[in-house]
Amino acid sequence: MTAAASPEGGARLPPEALSQLARKYRTIAELRRARSAGEPIPGKEVFRALAGEFPGALNELDNLPLDEIERRSEALARALAGGPEERWMAWMHGYHALMRAALYVKIRVARRGELSDPEAAALAERAARHAGTPVDAAFVMAVKAPPDGRLNRLVLGRLAAASGAPAAEIRGTIFPRRAAQGGQSA
Repeated sequence: MTAAASPEGGARLPPEALSQLARKYRTIAELRRARSAGEPIPGKEVFRALAGEFPGALNELDNLPLDEIERRSEALARALAGGPEERWMAWMHGYHALMRAALYVKIRVARRGELSDPEAAALAERAARHAGTPVDAAFVMAVKAPPDGRLNRLVLGRLAAASGAPAAEIRGTIFPRRAAQGGQSA
């Protein structure tokens, strides 16, 4: 998380992070409107690119009500204009970055046996560069054996530790419909 933003008086997210999130919500809204209008479903590459840049975005596309997608777009536009940031913005930015790092690591350690400390540290450096967020060797080792086998729990736990907010609150805020339905964590 490039800037551990705390809307309660801490650092703001960099404008480029807010712009990226705004672009994501515009894209999700366009896809949702096209689906509602009965337009043809875009090719897999559209969804692959969206999920690659913003892991978890397909969950939002499928589960967030359009009015919430639009509310988030408007809140991001206000924040980009110098208005207040909402807590979910930093959490969502952090979620995407940490999940990108986790997925980067996962494909590189999935079939490996032991991983030495120097190997884990080197992989953490590469994952941090790839994802745009700092991660360490402990993160790499945790990805190799995530809590209950779920990367989502690892990522939410890291966000909770960084922000001081409970993981359940973060999850319920960034993925509200899923949390309200009592769905499984990804």
